[in-house]
Amino acid sequence: MSNKIKSSNCDCNCFEEKAVDPSRRDFIRKASTLTLIGSTAFILEACGGGSSPTGPDNNGGDTGGGDTGGGGNNGGGTGDTGYNFDASTGTITIDITKIHQSLQNVGSGIELSGSITFTSLGLIVIRESSSSVRALSRNCTHAGFSVDFGGDSLPCSQQSGSHGSIFNLDGSVQKGPATRALTSYNASINSEGTLITITQN
Repeated sequence: MSNKIKSSNCDCNCFEEKAVDPSRRDFIRKASTLTLIGSTAFILEACGGGSSPTGPDNNGGDTGGGDTGGGGNNGGGTGDTGYNFDASTGTITIDITKIHQSLQNVGSGIELSGSITFTSLGLIVIRESSSSVRALSRNCTHAGFSVDFGGDSLPCSQQSGSHGSIFNLDGSVQKGPATRALTSYNASINSEGTLITITQN
């Protein structure tokens, strides 16, 4: 059996290698790279932009900083989101012009989840006056269930059986079986009434 390759009868020279012009190859490579970079920049610009964290505050329709929102743990200001929790110092800052805007109104309150605060069940933040705010633990002192902001009181979320404690807005017990007040934390608002700061100690 012969290993000879049969020759083609066509006149197109399709079996001959053609030399590639190196300058053309460089041009195609550079053009492809520039197109890729340009497309990436366009996609990043189209998909970018500041987005605020999500999560309702249950009392005013604000978004961010609630049960699923919150800021980073890198300290400093509130950034674009309006919320920051610095775990290293136990400090929370809330810019109420950007997030939880209901806190601009005296008598309003919000609930913050434990995942974005320094307490396991989170905090209740209440605007007491034009110049003061209060921050309380959501941990019921009776059996450790979470406490909610109820407008004029702070009821324990577990309201059945031997439970059902209710706390006043200052954290004191309004109705048992709880006998101890909610834990209170240092909270202040700046003179402009825009930035709330809460510290663990």
